[in-house]
Amino acid sequence: MHRRSVLKGGLTAAGVASGIAASGVMSGAAPAFADRARSAAGAVETTSPPTPPVVRSSEELARRGVRFPTRPVPATALPITPNGTTYEMAQTLAWLDSEHFAVGRWDGSMTIFRFTTSNLTGPLISEAVNSPAFQGVRMLTPLGRRAIVTSNDDGSIALWVSPSGRWSDLRLAKTYAYDASLGVATGGQGVLAGSPGSLVVGHSTGHLSVWTYHPGRQRLSFLRSVDIRNPTPVNPWGLHDVYSVETVTDSNELARVVTGSEDGYVSVVEIPSGRILSQTVFNPRAQRGINHLSVRGDALLVANCSVGPDDHNLWYYSIDRTSWRITLRDKANLIVDGRRPQAFNFSTIWGAYSGGPCWFASTEEGALWMGTAGATLDIIGYREVTSPLGSALGWNDTPGRLVMVAYDLYEFTT
Repeated sequence: MHRRSVLKGGLTAAGVASGIAASGVMSGAAPAFADRARSAAGAVETTSPPTPPVVRSSEELARRGVRFPTRPVPATALPITPNGTTYEMAQTLAWLDSEHFAVGRWDGSMTIFRFTTSNLTGPLISEAVNSPAFQGVRMLTPLGRRAIVTSNDDGSIALWVSPSGRWSDLRLAKTYAYDASLGVATGGQGVLAGSPGSLVVGHSTGHLSVWTYHPGRQRLSFLRSVDIRNPTPVNPWGLHDVYSVETVTDSNELARVVTGSEDGYVSVVEIPSGRILSQTVFNPRAQRGINHLSVRGDALLVANCSVGPDDHNLWYYSIDRTSWRITLRDKANLIVDGRRPQAFNFSTIWGAYSGGPCWFASTEEGALWMGTAGATLDIIGYREVTSPLGSALGWNDTPGRLVMVAYDLYEFTT
């Protein structure tokens, strides 16, 4: 594979690792999941696996009779009956340090990769583990001292640590139970504020849980829960999942985080007090909720699913640090085929390239979008990268690395 320009502005592909399998069969791979966790065959399934939001949205439109563009090659009928689907695509992604990032998937696996800049080799697996509850990894948050917190089941989160300080030695330290009425963890962020630090977790019920994190002892303590639900959700299912938690300000005494919810609320919350500073419906006319947020200084990007030709799936706001309210600057609809009734923006993230600061977004058409943002949003262009349904994105400033993960994993340098 040769290094090649993929977008106007100098974005360059650094490698592609395709066909990431649970067996870990890849150059530099860690042992199979079965060597690191008990067999999934012995696990008892207590709940049905959740449906990815992009699939749920498409199914709702189809039930309403909304037609999707016809595929170039019509499908043929087969004498078989569908009996279930396992989603192995990425659900969440986080950089752990300048060289390593972790990917959580719908099948309950978490894999740590080492970024490579070789033209011939894709990212290498450093470690692979399974969620103790064998449910999808919907939240993945790095903490200090080589620790990671992940979602587990409807009433617990899992803390992973490395005794040696190497990611290849990651081990499950403990699962921490909480009131199951909060629901499964769907988003998270670690901050300095607290004694000596805090973990903020978003839940499927529209609540936050705030935890004290003791990095020296690598221990979590539940502090409080915060109800940030929108009483009038923008989505047709009455969902409140808090998918995204991002830091706006942070110090040893006080932090402010901004959250994005399936019910349409953008909330700014003070940590560790849990005081709600502001709440705004990102789009009063929205038919779908918020999938992802990204913050850079006072600039906020919001990713959602647009429905219909007059909707938008990327929103650009400024955050007022006096009132903590958000003000709309601009919006855009990132869609390749304008005939599509929906355009799902799975993830958006601030980054940088040779021309200065920029943003990236991944959409359900398998496209990676890139643009800049000043007074307004400016779209540089897009590249068709992977299969439909959308991808998780992760950006690292040092030295300018972008990771895009759906089923396969793609690395880029800027």
